[in-house]
Amino acid sequence: MSSCRSSGVLTSSQTVSGDRCKLISIHAALTGNNSTTVSVWDNASAASGKELARIILGGVETLEFDMHGVIATNGLYLDISTGTGEGAAVSVEFA
Repeated sequence: MSSCRSSGVLTSSQTVSGDRCKLISIHAALTGNNSTTVSVWDNASAASGKELARIILGGVETLEFDMHGVIATNGLYLDISTGTGEGAAVSVEFA
């Protein structure tokens, strides 16, 4: 496989890439006590438009999604739901 870039570990919703790119994989770990929803969007600035992936974390959990180079035409936006006792640490790999 060719090289890819990483968002690094993120704990809040934010833009991952503002450019057209390939979504390679998503790594997510629950950091709070309750379930947390993590989603990645084909959008450079908001959790709207085409949702590319949704991960629901609950209990003691760490997951990896292999996205096989899905094309994100408008960039990548990471959305992490937050609330009392919730949270996640997520990295997004893209090329």
